Parts: sequence; C-alpha cells; structure tokens
Amino acid sequence: MPKKVTQNYLSYFLTIATGVVLLFIPLLGDLHIESAMLATVIGCFWGGFRACRGNPNADFRAALRIIGYLFLAGLPLLVNAILTECLSIHGLAFWLLFPPTGVYFGYAIGRLLRSFQLSFRRLLLTTILLALGIGIFLYEFFHYPQVYFFNHVWGVWPGPIYDETVKLTKPMVFFRALTISWILLLWHIPAFSQKRYAQWIVGLSAIALLFGYTQLTKQGVLTPRSYIQEQLGGHKTTEHFELYYDQRLYSEYEINKLAAEHEFYLQQITDALTLPSRGKSNKIESYLYGHPWQKKELVGAKFTSYVPIWLQQDQLHIAKQQTKSSLKHELVHVLAKRFGNRLFNGSWSIGLIEGLAVAIDGGSSSTSTIDQIVVSEQPYPTAKELQHSFSLLGFYGGRSGVNYITSGSFIRYLMNEYPISLLKEAYRTADIAASYGKDWQVLANGWHRHLDSISVDSADQQTASRIFRIPSLFEQACPHVLSNFAARWDEYRFLMASHDTTQALAALDDALAAADSVASVKIEWSFRQLVAGKFDKVNRVAALQDTTVEQHLLYADAFAMNGDIETARQYLRKARQLFNPKQDSLLKPGMQVRQDDWQWNIYRQLRYQNYWPDSVIFAKTNYHIKIRTLKKAIKEERWELVEQYGRQLLQVNPRKRYVDEYLLFIHELALQGNHKLAEQWRRVVSKLSLRRRQAEQLQNERGWLKFMSK
Repeated sequence: MPKKVTQNYLSYFLTIATGVVLLFIPLLGDLHIESAMLATVIGCFWGGFRACRGNPNADFRAALRIIGYLFLAGLPLLVNAILTECLSIHGLAFWLLFPPTGVYFGYAIGRLLRSFQLSFRRLLLTTILLALGIGIFLYEFFHYPQVYFFNHVWGVWPGPIYDETVKLTKPMVFFRALTISWILLLWHIPAFSQKRYAQWIVGLSAIALLFGYTQLTKQGVLTPRSYIQEQLGGHKTTEHFELYYDQRLYSEYEINKLAAEHEFYLQQITDALTLPSRGKSNKIESYLYGHPWQKKELVGAKFTSYVPIWLQQDQLHIAKQQTKSSLKHELVHVLAKRFGNRLFNGSWSIGLIEGLAVAIDGGSSSTSTIDQIVVSEQPYPTAKELQHSFSLLGFYGGRSGVNYITSGSFIRYLMNEYPISLLKEAYRTADIAASYGKDWQVLANGWHRHLDSISVDSADQQTASRIFRIPSLFEQACPHVLSNFAARWDEYRFLMASHDTTQALAALDDALAAADSVASVKIEWSFRQLVAGKFDKVNRVAALQDTTVEQHLLYADAFAMNGDIETARQYLRKARQLFNPKQDSLLKPGMQVRQDDWQWNIYRQLRYQNYWPDSVIFAKTNYHIKIRTLKKAIKEERWELVEQYGRQLLQVNPRKRYVDEYLLFIHELALQGNHKLAEQWRRVVSKLSLRRRQAEQLQNERGWLKFMSK
C-alpha cells in the first residue's frame, strides 16, 4: 500500500478516534452547540494556518478537506445521537452552519495574508483570530447587559447553561450571514485588481456588511440597555431604583408592590452585610420582563435570573414569574459588588457568589430551612468536598440544587459565627481559609457541629430529596433535546404567560396528545377547560380508570357543573377510594368541601365562575373555601373584599396548613396600608406551632410591616 494512502487512513482513524474521545466528555459528546463551537474554533485556526502556506489554485478544495475532517470527527457524535435517540435537528443545524463557515473565515484571512507575502503570517493570523475571538467578546461582555454572544471565530454562545433549550434562531443565521459576507470579501480581495467578478463580489459583500452592522440591535445580535428599555416600555422611579417593566403584562399594583419590595430588600441586605447607606444618585436599574421567553429573546437568559456584576451600571434582569423567588437573591449579587474583586466586581468562587445570596434570602423552600435540607441529606460534605465546591470550577461541576443549598448553609454559618468583614475579604480574594485564618477542616468541623444541632422531619427529607435528586445538565443523556411533549408544554406556558388564553388552550390540547394523557398534564388540561367553561370537554375524557385523586375531583366538578350530580358522585367515590388519609396535603380539605352539596356548589362557582360570596355566605362556608376566596380576591386585586374577608376570617381559629396563605395576606395588607389588620394577623400566626422556615418567613413579614409603616 502506498505510503500516502497509509497516512490518509491513519489520519482518518485518528480523526474518528478523537470524536470517540469526545463522547466521554460531558456536553462535548453531544452533537449540539458545545461540540459545534469546538469544531468551529479548531476549523477556523486550522483553515487559517493551512491557507498561510497553501496553493492558490487549491484553496477551496483544501478548505473543504478540513471541513471533511471536522465532520469525520463529528461522525461518532452523530452515530451516538441516533443510537441513543438524542439527535436534534437544531444540533445538526449548528454543525452544518458553524464549523464550515468557521473554516472558510479563517482560511480567507490566511489566504489574504499570503497574498500580501507577509512574513510571520501564522503569528499574525493567530493575533488577528485571537483579537476577533477574545477581544471583541471581552468588549461586548463589559459593555452590554446580554448574556448571549456572537463571534465570527467561534460561532455563538446562546446564554446560561441552565437554560437547556438551545435552538437555531434567526439572529444566529443573520450573524453567520455576516460571516459569509466577510469570507466572500476577504477571499476575493487578492483578485480584486485582475478579475472583474472579484470586484463585484467585494463591492456587494462590503455593502452587505455595512448594512448588516447597522442592524445588529434590531436583529438580536447586540442588546444595549436603551433597546431593552424601549422594548419593555414601562418605567417607574423609586429612591434607589429605576424599574423598567413590560407595561402590557404588569398591572400598576404589581409594579408598585415590586417597587416597595426592591427598597425593602435593599435595606435588609444592606443591614445583613453592614454596608454603608446607598446614595440616591447611582440608582440600580431593574429590568422586569413580562415572562422568561421575552427575557430569552432580549438578553439570552430564559429561566435564569441574573445580575451582570461585571458592568459598571448596577442592574438586575428578572422575569415576572421569578420575582417572588429570586428578587432578593439577585439584589444580593448587586450589593455584593461593593466588596468584589477589581476585575469584574465579584468573586472567583462561584460558590461564594451564589452561597452568599442563598444565605441571605434563605432559599426557595417554603417548608424547610437551608440547614434542614442539608441535614436531611447526610453525610455532610467533607472538608475536601467543601473546598472543591468553592473552587473556581467546582460549583458547576455538580448538581445545582446541591451546590446552591450547601454553599448557602455554609456561608450562613460563617456569617453567624464570624465577623462579616472576614466574609467580604473571602469574597474578594476567593480564599476562604486564608481570610478566616483557619484551615478547611476546622471550618468544616464547626459547620458540622452546627448542623448536628438542627432537627429535621419527614417534610424536610422530602424537600431535600426533591431538590438534591435533580440531575445537572452534565448528567443528562440528551441535555439539549426537547421531546415533542416538552415543546408543546413550553408553548402552552409561553401563551399563558402572554395572557393569550385561547391559543394556550389549543397548545394544551397538543401537549395532552403528545403526553399520552400523563396524569399531571391531564389534570392541568381538565382544570383549564373547567375555568374556560368547557365542561362537556372534560366529561368526554373522564374515565374511572384514571389513577389520581385530583383527576377524579375535577371530573366530579365537571359533571356537577353540567347538573349530572349522580355521575359526579361516582367520581367522588372513586376519589375517596384512591385518597390516602395519611398524606398531609390540600386534597383532604378539597375532599371535605365536596361532601356537602351546598359547600360544593359555592366552591365550584368560586373556582370556575366569577362569583364572590357576600359576608353572610362567606361566614357559612368551609374554611378551605374561605382561604380560596381570599386568595382569589388578592389575585384579582379586589382590595375591599380582601379586607372584608380578612376581618371575618379572624373570627375563626387559624389552621397551620394555611400558613403560606396567611403570610401572603399579611404582605398584601401591609402594602395596602392596612397595617392594623396586618399586625393582627401577624400575631395570630405567631401563636401557631410554626416550622423553622415558616418562623423565618413570619419574621421577614414583620420587617416588611415595619418598613411599610414608616
């Protein structure tokens, strides 16, 4: 066999072997955006180096050959994606669009340098590609609030890794069209003086580039703050904040509440971190998007709320659905900039950045403290594991739920046991052991002793199990692939968030069909049909063979709304058979409500129709109905009814089951200026046997009431 043929076969084998190795590397082993980016970077430099010493008559074929090798390396990824049913049309599109254009872009630059007969062409090429690939990225990173980035050298970074859905979008295609225009222009400059067609191509490419670069903002390639403000439309100023919000999807009351909460959390965090009072001149900009899909389109982050701490202007970006759970957390990031490092106002330890925020906001669970969640998942992290989680890359190496809660618990321990100044020093230097003057074993032992003093129960264990069992993106078999059901469900949620109920119901029909009547989806479908008054549709799908209590209760409601009480009672009997009385859930009061025909009728009118009971009827209703009525009045901003129902409810003994609702009620009353009634309710709730986390939340509402009483 000729030596050249042998070398070719060897190169093919090594290329395929490289692709096989990638299969064992998280994310890079998936035929999607990450591996496409890697292939694009390699192809760009490879093409450029090859062009620096290439044959002018074989340039196009030489570039094609490089592309062939890249695709050959991607072949194991493609085969694996097919065999594991992880093949994504979007992942395939990334591979077809980015690596080939990356190769020709690098090749075109190298070819141009070669035509000028410059010395040290490869060094110059490397400098140019690094300037384009890193320099431009850094400029955009430190000047724009977006978290997506486009680049001619490496393609595109779509946004945070927690937003798993990554699709080929119009902005990506538009920007790659600019890359192709650059390729055409640079490729034909060497022949500009000899070939007329080259002059035409260079001229047209230059025009396309000039026009294209004027459209970067409109096409979603760059997103300056001014453009976000223009798109959202709404604006409200407070003492320390500039709030920009989607004026179509926020009511005036919702914005006033958020404005007050911004100021309240600012005061709380300032006190917790012993920071000097913030001046009124340098206000924090808060961008409040109507929903995650709008945020994804404008700045690249969908379900991930974030603070670009690296920018000079203090700001946060959060969608409406995340404000309750994330606003205080994100504001911690903003205020922590004051003691962050000089480069990007943060810490090189992601564990410190996120742990500090979790320590102050207390975590997302309404039933368990962050300490109780950690205690429920013993054994505790060792000193070595703890040190690793606070290292530069350790935080994102594991499950986010584990790392957020664990780091938050440890940081809260440090805040309670040591001067806050030591934590600030650790935050700035990313060196906890040096800042505290203690080694990791000593710090871990102290934390473990603290955790040993925390009592837990089955509710804490269930919460911990739910949070800690969520796999990370790196652990998922098909990290970027959406099933047909997931896509339909995502569309349904988007339409509901956009207040397009008609289209949302149609999308929910599709989701139900794609889910093959999965119980949770069927429950949501049935409820939405009932709210829309489509009782017959629910009746048609009702089946005694269904296996959840919630389904049968909704079926019973549907038949009762149509006047078929006998059939409704059949489904109630089935629900009773399925019900587990040992479960501490709202199913029990829901079952009780339906045992009395009068109560059940009131409940149905309240839940599915625009009905508001008067004071006489309200007094006679079941306690569960009273709570639902009060929540509905708050949701629909019927404040006269909120006060009326709230006063009546004071006359009935409170139930521990409804603590979350009481806390919501206190919060809203304080905002309405009804401080006396809010304080009455706070005292009532304080006498209940509260869980540790509920006591924390009640204390927070006490601070809120005091703040709103000023």
